[in-house]
Amino acid sequence: MKIPGSFFEIDLVISKDNLLEFKITKNKEVKYSVNPMDFSEIEYDLQSFLEDNSVFLPKNRFKLVLESLEVLYLDLNKKLQKLKDRDANSPIISEEQEISFAQRVFQAQKVLLMGGEGKSSIYQVIFEGKLPHETNVIKHTRGIEKHEISFPSFSSAGSSKQKLLLWDFGSKKPTSDDYKNATLLLFVIDAYDVHNYELYRDQLHETIAMMKKHGSRPKFLGRNQSNIFCFIHKMDRFTNADDQFRSLVEYFKLNPKTKEKSYEIKFFATSIYDSSIYSAWAKIIEILMPKSSKLNQLSNKLKDDLGLYAAMIIEKSTGLPIASSKTLLDDNSLVGSTNRILLTTEKVLPEYELSSLDTLKIETANGILQLRIFEQIYVYVLILIYPPHERKISTPEGENILQEFISEMRKSI
Repeated sequence: MKIPGSFFEIDLVISKDNLLEFKITKNKEVKYSVNPMDFSEIEYDLQSFLEDNSVFLPKNRFKLVLESLEVLYLDLNKKLQKLKDRDANSPIISEEQEISFAQRVFQAQKVLLMGGEGKSSIYQVIFEGKLPHETNVIKHTRGIEKHEISFPSFSSAGSSKQKLLLWDFGSKKPTSDDYKNATLLLFVIDAYDVHNYELYRDQLHETIAMMKKHGSRPKFLGRNQSNIFCFIHKMDRFTNADDQFRSLVEYFKLNPKTKEKSYEIKFFATSIYDSSIYSAWAKIIEILMPKSSKLNQLSNKLKDDLGLYAAMIIEKSTGLPIASSKTLLDDNSLVGSTNRILLTTEKVLPEYELSSLDTLKIETANGILQLRIFEQIYVYVLILIYPPHERKISTPEGENILQEFISEMRKSI
């Protein structure tokens, strides 16, 4: 697809790694390519690329380009899902699949958590089940706090545990040894700490350089997949958050030494006071542990059998999405919202002399949300969203379908 008024062309394709690839070319030479996490990343990257290359598109033309890209994006995602479903049903596992699975499961992933204030709060909200206001009294981290987190991993080759080694850096300046075997970098910037923007930017790009020199990029990542992530945090404090975020991304993307923009950094606008922190975390963790195609198929069947809007499974302790039905809803936002509901509910249950939440049902005028919690090795949450008039789920037949689904899921975990 040609970009009007320029020599650039844009395209979306499925790469050899079976990943979606967004490319911008000029005279058949690739000028920019990335494996996007979602369509919003394509929109932002295209706009940024056009600005950097002094290509002006009127808003109506840019909108038309995006609409065409989105149609292609949705179509390719369907094709990718079919490929994954085919692999899930195939009894034959290729050598590449086995290697990729082994690299994910048997190698603990070391994540470096660096940057400004807010790192410990993020950790405690996501992994320790604290509500945002409960993190207000956290003491500043001194030295390095090392956390080991286990979560389930699935593939067509099987399922197993995976370990995440999260190193939270406080006042200690990391040495080259700290970067050894580090596979992911998560850099946090306090968006409200305006006076330290320059310092944050210097540290971010210095850290990336050290990560490249001493770290260990996971071999299972696609050619254009990144392992460098940046949370622009506390964005809830801005009234014009979207515009402010775009401006900050442009600022922090620029390497102050080379004067070049680093497109390998994946930026997220986050806050512990809404679902954005869970959404960002879910997108990152899915790179390490893609959702299971087999469980996706089971979720789709459950959705169709019971007439649901959506069905989804998350692992409770990490907020990790395990599987979901095909839906227009944003999986990652759904994960964040569900975690916030569960955290709040579990905090108040003791006041009613209740414990061990099993099922939670919320009825509204235009739909019903039902959460079912069940345990295996991990604690899982089954999220069901369905129309207010849909009663099959409440019948004995509907309950049997649900129990069969849970039974099938247990076999796959």
